[in-house]
Amino acid sequence: MMPTFRSDGWLPEGHHQATWIEIQELFGGPPGSVRSILMERLLEWTDELKESGLGGFLVLDGSFISSKREPGDIDCILVLNHESEAIVKSNDKARELTDYLKCKERGLGDIFGFLESTVRKHPTFCRLDGYDFDRSGIPKGVIEVQI
Repeated sequence: MMPTFRSDGWLPEGHHQATWIEIQELFGGPPGSVRSILMERLLEWTDELKESGLGGFLVLDGSFISSKREPGDIDCILVLNHESEAIVKSNDKARELTDYLKCKERGLGDIFGFLESTVRKHPTFCRLDGYDFDRSGIPKGVIEVQI
């Protein structure tokens, strides 16, 4: 079960595991809203990741996972599992789906993609806690979801 928002509009501190159904229910918004459009973009992108054979998980952040009525975009960290490494190296479409600038062009926001092996080898560079604080340095919550 997803926690409730704090008074400042963020989730409580921590990495909260969620299902796609929970994410849609809490963050999807009414049809035609900015939230629903962003949710559509996120679901289309993750469907394309899966169709390309990519797997792993996302750490969702930004105004999209706040109580803000009209979020600006979706920010996330994409961590691709071991099996995805060969796919990204050999498949142009998969590489495009994980490219920061291409994701920006899709209207997703800041998508930082890492291979699981790179996260293990370089944890200070590939920081999974990079979104755990608001702009003033106060700890806040993020959402983790499997692709």
